[in-house]
Amino acid sequence: MLTYHQSVRLQVDNVLVQYHIFDTDEPLMVTFPPSSNAMSQEQVDADQQAWSFQFFAKKKMNVISFNHIGGETHYFDSAKFAVFIDDLSDSLFPFPARIGYGCSKGGFAAAFHAKALKLDKALLLMPLSTYWQPNAPWDPKLSKHTELQVQDMSHIDASHCETPLTIIYDPLFIPDTLHKKRFKSCVASYRIPGVGHRIARALQHTGSLKETILEFREGEINAERFYRVARKRKQLSYYFRSIDKSSTQKMTPKRLGVIYLHRFYQYKSQSIDLDKLKSRLQQSIEKRINSFVVWCKGKALLQ
Repeated sequence: MLTYHQSVRLQVDNVLVQYHIFDTDEPLMVTFPPSSNAMSQEQVDADQQAWSFQFFAKKKMNVISFNHIGGETHYFDSAKFAVFIDDLSDSLFPFPARIGYGCSKGGFAAAFHAKALKLDKALLLMPLSTYWQPNAPWDPKLSKHTELQVQDMSHIDASHCETPLTIIYDPLFIPDTLHKKRFKSCVASYRIPGVGHRIARALQHTGSLKETILEFREGEINAERFYRVARKRKQLSYYFRSIDKSSTQKMTPKRLGVIYLHRFYQYKSQSIDLDKLKSRLQQSIEKRINSFVVWCKGKALLQ
């Protein structure tokens, strides 16, 4: 079913499949993107590359990248795509290892299809365990998707994955912590506190994303290196925004002083638009109220 030694693109229902097989004696990376990397049909027709495909292909590493088409109304739940995955699985036996890699809803997809793809392991960044909100009422990100569904999708649940999973997440971000808790086959986890649902961005901005992925492909992530580099997150502006919103119960006056001093210098360097500031303040208050309600529900579930 697979064509070797050339880049191949094909569309299966509402999914772009892009792959390049260089050497069947080397591991195969199987990747799924976050929902924000959905492609339009125009982008597919214009030969835009699937998420993460070029990263591996440029290094001459075997890769199959799946990219959803058409926004957030679906997420690799097509019946035609499921049949394609089943047919594809027999072609994956020659590889010494089949390694999944997914981010956010891509983490969900990698775990959900892991068995059919015969994955040996998978690296998931801030993964969702489900996108059916009644299964995860503490995650407000899922409300839009659930509203668009015309039938019960509760059976589409990645938490039943049996493939060994390595998960990177922010333990202070309650929804992602509760998603991580639902995965029963998580064998290793790495934490980046205070960045919220921005794990991939934080890894990239601290210069750790590439090395983390390649270490996982070869074996295990070097924990000493990972946490040493993760300290650089304190140089990121959104770290201070996120940590300010996190109820850690460890917010000392000194820590609050550092956070607000950083934010003061950030705002000082910008021109002030009072109407915009008023609007942002109002939105911030509403978000904080909603976040507090979600946090209270999530905290109760963690106890």
